[in-house]
Amino acid sequence: RTDRVPPPDAKRAAADGDDRRSDVADDAYVAGATPYTEQDEAWLRSGPLSKALDPNLRVVRVASRCPRNGTPRVLECYPLRVAHNPARSEMKGFSKYKWKARAGEAPVPWPNTFWLCCPVLISKIGALEHEGFIKKYNARFQRPDSDDARNDAPRVRAHHAPSASHPWSVLSPDDVKFARREGYDAVLEKCGVGGLRVPEQVKCLHLHYAHFLATKDNLVGEWCQNELDARDERRMLR
Repeated sequence: RTDRVPPPDAKRAAADGDDRRSDVADDAYVAGATPYTEQDEAWLRSGPLSKALDPNLRVVRVASRCPRNGTPRVLECYPLRVAHNPARSEMKGFSKYKWKARAGEAPVPWPNTFWLCCPVLISKIGALEHEGFIKKYNARFQRPDSDDARNDAPRVRAHHAPSASHPWSVLSPDDVKFARREGYDAVLEKCGVGGLRVPEQVKCLHLHYAHFLATKDNLVGEWCQNELDARDERRMLR
């Protein structure tokens, strides 16, 4: 089967859940992206976190792969998805009241463009969150204690702009018109990583780290990587 992004009738395709896999032209922002294959989907669905991925999402491509075995680390998702689908009411991802249910079975914004799907990395980043690193990283923005720390806010704002524009660039012309008509452009065109409106706000480390692996353009994700590298080094020295 030849997959296409975007489908000609985005509203119908999203409601039906078809064409979740697709080929799109590569771009410099996600330079390491590769096609999402049937083997990738089988691996994802057979893993311990198979239920963590919303079945109403359409995967555009694999944004980052494991350098050791080639399995997906980060998925790039289409910026629109179905929030309310009676045919899938028993499946994860069904949301009766998402977006006030006004969209019915039509697509609504999905701002989590990059989805961390590697079980090992999910666990490691989850450990950082459990240990309070969200609060620690927020404090670096709120109470900078050095010249380097005072430069963090301008750096993260610089990362914010391409992150805000990338999801919009993935949409088809028909879906761009649809999103503007529905008033979704403010979410898909102007918000940063994961739909954040305030660049210096850290909410989910998985979100930032997935964006970092996909683009190498996320300061908080870079901090996470540095912390993970430091922990690996300490383990090797024991």
